[in-house]
Amino acid sequence: MKLLKLTLVLAALTATTPALAFKQVQDPALASQAVPHDPRAVPRATLGWDKLADTKEIQKRIQDVNRLIAVFGPGVKALDGKPFTVAGFFLPLDTGETSRSFLLSSLAPTCPFCPPPGPADLIQVSAAEPVTATLDQVQLQGTLRLSAEDVNGIYFHLENARVVPKS
Repeated sequence: MKLLKLTLVLAALTATTPALAFKQVQDPALASQAVPHDPRAVPRATLGWDKLADTKEIQKRIQDVNRLIAVFGPGVKALDGKPFTVAGFFLPLDTGETSRSFLLSSLAPTCPFCPPPGPADLIQVSAAEPVTATLDQVQLQGTLRLSAEDVNGIYFHLENARVVPKS
């Protein structure tokens, strides 16, 4: 009987939870936290990411291997080499408390039911000074570089980045 109840509970959860878990927070003021009336909302950063949205992926054969590469729209191309401000979530590439090289994601990394970010949701950061790892949203400013055929599949790079202090 207990097994039947557990099976029914699990079936109910898997039938309803994932669709609700993918609800995105659109308000920048709420991007670093879940919407108070919907605890299943996925925190999503908005500052700067809208400027990168005109990026598409296509398959290209490179050295006998099909790979995805980025095709940047004219607005995105115009940002290459320019100062860029973006807010996102810290994804460490090493185990230290601080790092000068990490990924910034538009999606919060704390949702176990959410898909991992895709290439258009990630920026590889090279910081001018070490940045402290945090689960909170961080705002950075640096020079944006585009890399359509990056071997690691990271199309956006923020160089010489600095944390923008909270006002």
